[in-house]
Amino acid sequence: MDRHRSDIGSVPPIPADLEDQLRGTFVPQRAFHYPAARWSTWLNNLDGIDEALGTLPAALDRSIAAERIDELLEGDKTAAAFVVAMMWGHGSSGYGPFRTARILAGAADPAGEPLSPNALEKLTRSVDIAQNSGAVSGYRYLNNDGRITGLGPAFFTKWLYFVTARGNPTSPHAAPVLDALVIEWLRRHAHVRIRAGRTADYSAYLDHLTAWGTATGHTPVDVEERIFRLIRNDGTPHDSITENDERTPR
Repeated sequence: MDRHRSDIGSVPPIPADLEDQLRGTFVPQRAFHYPAARWSTWLNNLDGIDEALGTLPAALDRSIAAERIDELLEGDKTAAAFVVAMMWGHGSSGYGPFRTARILAGAADPAGEPLSPNALEKLTRSVDIAQNSGAVSGYRYLNNDGRITGLGPAFFTKWLYFVTARGNPTSPHAAPVLDALVIEWLRRHAHVRIRAGRTADYSAYLDHLTAWGTATGHTPVDVEERIFRLIRNDGTPHDSITENDERTPR
């Protein structure tokens, strides 16, 4: 028997500390300040992005980011929507603007480089797939045919989260974020082994969160947010320090 496949194929009981979070009072993530000047410096030459950044409040949280990203997608401003998702994902870190510029420009040195048509096409396609076929299909696309250099699963699931939330940060259809911090928490607290960069494992992760959410009256992303709250215990956003792109597409 493939023990790993057995592990991810069954849903374990809800870990006690997570169940306490799910059944107790939950205070939403507090808004955080981001390095606006750095984001503008690295991205102001890309069409439409600096204008979009200029309309953002000085602090972001899930709700604010979800609403703004949905507005930008409705206006066909996919690149700007992606930037806001990455701003939320990177939090107050200083390296997010440079990394995001590299992704959008498709260049190791993005200074002064234009928006990559290939990156924009793949991001736009990912919106269509995720919104019409669901979170797992969106994951599969960005992990395989739609793979974008520099954008690994830890951060493309942040993008997919906002794309599928459609302005509602607790939507039952929203794709939960899966990064290294959540993977490690699941291993330690739920004895669940999830591998990064595997579509089947992301599907199993979604199954776990759906089952735990159903048992407690929550959506999968509600469960994900509470897991992250247990990890950080302060309500600040996801900000995986490293992004591993050396993975086998599945």
